[in-house]
Amino acid sequence: MQRLAAQMRAEGHLTAFVNAWRDDSTREPVVAVMASIEECLAPHFAKNDAVRKSWDATKAHGATIFAALLKGAGRRLAEKYAGQAVDEIGALLERDDFLPEQIEEYLEGNEHAVSGVVATEITTLLTKFVDRKIADYKSRIDSAAQFQNRLKTILASLETKTKVKLPLFILIDELDRCRPTYAIEMLEQVKHLFDIDNTIFLIATDGDQLAHSIRAVYGEGFDGASYLLRFFHRHYRFESRDLAAFSDYLFALNDIDLSKLGTPFETSPSDIFVGAMDAYKVTLRDAEQVFDILKSCVTMWDEPVPIELNIILPLIIHFHRRQFDDMAAYFSESQRANGPKSPWTVTAQYIDRGRVNRGPINVHTLNSQIISRLNEPIMNVLNSEYADYKTGYVAQIFEREFENIHRRRYQGTGPKTVARRYVSLVQSVGRLAAPADEGGVRTVG
Repeated sequence: MQRLAAQMRAEGHLTAFVNAWRDDSTREPVVAVMASIEECLAPHFAKNDAVRKSWDATKAHGATIFAALLKGAGRRLAEKYAGQAVDEIGALLERDDFLPEQIEEYLEGNEHAVSGVVATEITTLLTKFVDRKIADYKSRIDSAAQFQNRLKTILASLETKTKVKLPLFILIDELDRCRPTYAIEMLEQVKHLFDIDNTIFLIATDGDQLAHSIRAVYGEGFDGASYLLRFFHRHYRFESRDLAAFSDYLFALNDIDLSKLGTPFETSPSDIFVGAMDAYKVTLRDAEQVFDILKSCVTMWDEPVPIELNIILPLIIHFHRRQFDDMAAYFSESQRANGPKSPWTVTAQYIDRGRVNRGPINVHTLNSQIISRLNEPIMNVLNSEYADYKTGYVAQIFEREFENIHRRRYQGTGPKTVARRYVSLVQSVGRLAAPADEGGVRTVG
């Protein structure tokens, strides 16, 4: 969405961008939309004072539209409360900044003052209040029309007197991540206020999630998908992104030391990463966060041998999903049953019993070979008979440690592999690199 906005601006279109998730702390979604429109109009204010004045007038009409109409509160509150509270309620109603819930807040805290009260007095007060709100509502309808007409005038003027191209595009992103009530209000306010020629809204959202949010407000039996059809003239559903291309992008974008990553049979780190994400059914957003933890692990790794990428990735995935029991079980005898739900294979060239072969290799099987010998002394593994290419791969890892860490010296049966540190590495680094949603606050204590 950000790149699309940049492209539209480069082509001369007025383009406003709204990050709905960032702005959902505001009470009125339309304010965020108007602020984004003002931002894209701002460069024209200095060059054209008439545009600035027209926009100020447009905002003035918009300001009267924001408050919601109180419906049905008079009778409900009158039946519940009465008495000496009438005067206080009347005072509340006269305030310009009155909010309907203030009546209930007041009465809930002053129940002793409402016994024996005449309910009709409150009903009269609240009826007058609703009458005033109806008049305000009619004024808002007129203001909405004025708002639309003035914005159309601004756009027409810019098209005539500048190189600006119409339509005005307003891009709204991350709507499905907002509070359900805010998301609904955004759609409804946009539909009613900005139904203007030469104005197009592009809303990027997870439609299924947004429909779920609507059901959360209106009830599980409510048809949220059909409700959404009221707001959109066109729908475009993106195809699933290519995971391999996304993995290549992550490795290219991040300054990660590839010399500190080991992979079986010289398979590329990107291929191993793709295989793990696919086998464990990791989404693209989660894959990016898994990669962030991996990058931190590589940065903190201080051994003179590489981290075996195919071994550590399942640990990171379990940690990211908060599956701590599965993380512990991964390095135990039950790890075979704790593997990925889908096949995890890579295509590589390998030597088996003296013959060169090329074909698919089951990475989970390789991992099982390594994990089954984690608690054995390195020399025990090196003195074992290499039955096939899988055990040969394991021996290669242990041989590299024996050479680079221990300088081929040992006492007794010798030390154990540093791969046993992977769990504590992921736990310690993962706490620091624990993913937060985009725009969220990450605290370190």
